[in-house]
Amino acid sequence: MDQYANVVSFNGPLKNEVQKFVQSTLQRELDKLTYDHNEAQVKSNKICDSILKQLTTHNKNFKFIVNCLLMQKAECGLNISGSCYWDNDTDGSLTIKHETEAIIGIVNVFACAL
Repeated sequence: MDQYANVVSFNGPLKNEVQKFVQSTLQRELDKLTYDHNEAQVKSNKICDSILKQLTTHNKNFKFIVNCLLMQKAECGLNISGSCYWDNDTDGSLTIKHETEAIIGIVNVFACAL
């Protein structure tokens, strides 16, 4: 991701690279995990911190917001939404969902250019 250190628009190659990184992080952290409500907050924090550290290490042109939702996979519904007011030429967001037999993980990344 170092080749994106000077990028000033989140949309395009940087967004694609962030998406790959988030997907691999979710896969690494969740694939062999069973849901435990006592550990879900700790795991969610670990995922956010790992992603945020990677993002801020490789690009200083953005402020990043990362959030992670972990829920036990069951027959239940979930609706979430969000909206942003920003410059569409430089700022951006992405949402990644990763599902295992036991857990559904959803990560949102928001990038606001400095």
